[in-house]
Amino acid sequence: MPISKGSVAIALASAALVISCYGTFFKSVSLPNDKSSTEQSSIIVTNMPLNNDSNELSITQLHNKIISLQRQVTSLKIKNTSIDQEYNNDDFKELVLAVLTEKEQQEIDEMRESNPLYGFYADLPQDYELRIKSDSDYAKKITTQLREQILDPNATDIDRLAALTQLQMNMYILNKSKIPEYDFAVVDNILELAANSDDEKFKIQAIEVITQAPVLDQRLTERFTSLLQHESNDYIRRLAGQGLISQYYQSQSSEDGNSQQIAQHILSLYQHTSDDNVRSVLDEMIGNESMLAELRKHAEG
Repeated sequence: MPISKGSVAIALASAALVISCYGTFFKSVSLPNDKSSTEQSSIIVTNMPLNNDSNELSITQLHNKIISLQRQVTSLKIKNTSIDQEYNNDDFKELVLAVLTEKEQQEIDEMRESNPLYGFYADLPQDYELRIKSDSDYAKKITTQLREQILDPNATDIDRLAALTQLQMNMYILNKSKIPEYDFAVVDNILELAANSDDEKFKIQAIEVITQAPVLDQRLTERFTSLLQHESNDYIRRLAGQGLISQYYQSQSSEDGNSQQIAQHILSLYQHTSDDNVRSVLDEMIGNESMLAELRKHAEG
């Protein structure tokens, strides 16, 4: 009896499916040499019953075999996916770490670009603060290097100011009110940079740092007075006023005996200035009666 076209089509489809399964699951991934795994990964395609009467494949039985093979294919695909994931796990971790590192560097670069003054934070060792506190030789070495950088005329303005900022930070880390490396010379250098800079942002940052300087010096009082009288930027004038008051308060605990001189200077400036801007700044800072009384007391000695 001639073989029907349907039987031939299903037989060919079955053969193609078997070949596809073999190519799919025995080409790339080396599975562990385990007997049970090998047995589970094998696709059984034998014992397809034949129709005894017509010597043709039973279409119904062949169809069922195809469905069974399809299920085995799906199962093995799932297993292979799990194996691939296991083999690629280390690569995935490395990729994630690389992305995180790149993101961290991008954030550091953005911080440097937006505020280069504090870019030095990113370069500090993780144990920097603890080493400064526990290793006096290390602390001395760092503060000496920072002072040299501040005074280095070949360094950029921002690097010199960053060095002063770090020097001031080290002083606070050590819980000290003064350190020998932080003296009038370094303060005066930064003030000169600010005075000669066309960068308004740099000038503001420099004077912000200087007004917190733990340096008591009559020359610094004069520099703050000059800024207060001649600076056009209102914020910088206020910083200069704060610097003047800071000099006064530092003189209270000083043994130099210039507390009276600074108090007289501030009172004279307040009482005799014809500049409304100067008067306004000082009025906010010393205009109340208790502060004026304290200044008069020290001015009289």
